[in-house]
Amino acid sequence: MDSQKAPASTTPQKLYSAAAVRELDHNVINQQQVPAVALMKRAGRVAFDTLTARWPDVNALQVFCGGGNNGGDGFVIAGLAAQRQLPVTVYMAVPAGRLQGEALEAYRFAEREGATLVSDLGGLPAVEKNTVLVDALLGTGFSGELRAPMDTAVAHINRAGAPVLAVDIPSGLNADTGVATDAVRADLTVTFIGRKAGLFLGRGPAVTGEVLFDDLGAAETIYATVPAVVQKYHGDSLERLAPRAADSYKNLFGHVMVVGGDHGFGGAAMMAAEAAARTGAGLISLASRPEHVAAALTRCPAVMVHPVVSGQELEPLLEAPTVIAVGPGLGQSPWSEQLLARAGRAKAALVVDADALNILAGGRVLAGIKRDDWVLTPHVGEAARLLGISREEVMADRVAAATAIQRKFSGVVILKGTGTLIAHDDGVDLINTGNPGMASGGMGDLLSGIIAALIGQGMALPAAARLGVWLHGEAGNLAAADGQRGLLATDLLPCIRKLVD
Repeated sequence: MDSQKAPASTTPQKLYSAAAVRELDHNVINQQQVPAVALMKRAGRVAFDTLTARWPDVNALQVFCGGGNNGGDGFVIAGLAAQRQLPVTVYMAVPAGRLQGEALEAYRFAEREGATLVSDLGGLPAVEKNTVLVDALLGTGFSGELRAPMDTAVAHINRAGAPVLAVDIPSGLNADTGVATDAVRADLTVTFIGRKAGLFLGRGPAVTGEVLFDDLGAAETIYATVPAVVQKYHGDSLERLAPRAADSYKNLFGHVMVVGGDHGFGGAAMMAAEAAARTGAGLISLASRPEHVAAALTRCPAVMVHPVVSGQELEPLLEAPTVIAVGPGLGQSPWSEQLLARAGRAKAALVVDADALNILAGGRVLAGIKRDDWVLTPHVGEAARLLGISREEVMADRVAAATAIQRKFSGVVILKGTGTLIAHDDGVDLINTGNPGMASGGMGDLLSGIIAALIGQGMALPAAARLGVWLHGEAGNLAAADGQRGLLATDLLPCIRKLVD
């Protein structure tokens, strides 16, 4: 089998909860002896410099400030703009008399420098050309629904049609989960001290725009004792397959068997098999309904196709594969249950997807089973069924849901969606790639085949899951170069081959 390269030198990014970021902030103030107001001034300076670099033609600012430290950052930005003789109006969601601590000091700075301060959010004016809006209303402590007058300010920002910079986090976005009913839609978010998990989960990627991070001078030691909730991987931080030796032969690169394709669903199983082939598996076989044999061989003659009418017929075929991908097009018939029952107890590693997950959730097949050598790949609906909760509960905290499934079934769990999560014994990882054009049938079947092929070529399950999700998303991005609408799963197959080496 392929040996693995050493991990790339670029490390994954740590994503923190709101509580963890508050602890980091506290550590900077107390361990590095940085006054809180000095930290606020640093944040405001970084945000202001970023704003003027991104929009050098800006000729006015509208800054929206709340009453907490996030608002304090906004007041600093306003004061710095006024120093530069840049017209700036601050719209305050909290009266000056209620400001305290560092936020009050920052307000006085903006006032001294001559920023226009407005405490009435009624009848906000239209935004003139080359005006940039700054969202400093709500910080990492927000959860739930926006209330007046914050909702008025957020609505104004979103309909203004002007560039928006969010300070630390877009107002209305949950810093832990990425949940948002209404939130500021920023073009750029500048975040500080620690990257908040919610910026990259749920609605986060849809409302943050580009995310830039600044540690505000926090020392490496500050982070040593504060655990991250998620590790965010990108292409350069992933383990990859090693180049093949000149004397390689097919048996070195694994035998992937796809089990699935009930009546009318042969395409899903075939796409999974072809994805495994394009990802480099040495041998690929398909166990499916007899009616699909001719079509499968016509589509991809490199795949060995076995007609099976029962679990008993499948049993002897399960000795040869290195990895079994079970679920694409499997259905939920008695035939489906028989095949899953046999495949789920095979010695080979497993990738479990689609209706195999739904059957597993039903509790009649493989009840109570745990395996260290399987990868479960649910989307939100399948995750809800596996946990016996609602889709809304899964979406309310996807990290918690992925972790709960992994604890229930062991192995590796891939919770698919915008910001795909990978839960395993050592924590939770995030891969954030792909595009909305991939919201079409068959995409998950490709992912199952890709991951199975990587496991077959010698990658450990968590590494194969991470690389597989990344390859899948990046292939989708390449395939969408001609447009996202109408993108088909099969359009990704040539791109997978280009990326996997």
